[in-house]
Amino acid sequence: MENYIAWATLLSPIISVIAIIVALFVARSSSKDAREQIKSIRNLLDVFVAANNLDIVEAQRKYQQQLRELNNMIEDAQMEVDIVNPFVGGVRIERIMDTQEKARQIDRLNQLLTKRKEIEINISLIQDYINKATIR
Repeated sequence: MENYIAWATLLSPIISVIAIIVALFVARSSSKDAREQIKSIRNLLDVFVAANNLDIVEAQRKYQQQLRELNNMIEDAQMEVDIVNPFVGGVRIERIMDTQEKARQIDRLNQLLTKRKEIEINISLIQDYINKATIR
C-alpha cells in the first residue's frame, strides 16, 4: 500500500505537467480557429459595408438636408416667438388671443427643436457606424 502512495506522489506532478501542456496545446489551436473565424467575419462585414455604404451615405445626406431646412424653420419660428405685438394691452380678448397665439408658436418651436434633436441623433449614429466600419 505504501508503494502505491509513493508512486502516486511521484506521478502526480508529472501528470499535472502533462495536463497543463495538453491544455496549452488545445488553447493554442482553439485560438487559431477563433482568429480564422474572426477573419472570415471581418471579410463578410467588409462585403456588407461595401454593399450598404452607398445607401448609408445617401441617408446621411438626406438627414443633413433635412437638418438644414429644419434649422431655417426653427430660426423663423424663434423670430415669431420673439416678436412682441405693440398693440396688445387694450381689450382683454386681444390679450387672451395674443397669449394663445404665443403658446401655439412656442409649441411649434418646441416640436421643431425635438425633431432637430432626433435628426442630429440619426446623423450621429450613421457617422458612428461609418467610423467603426472604416477604422480597424
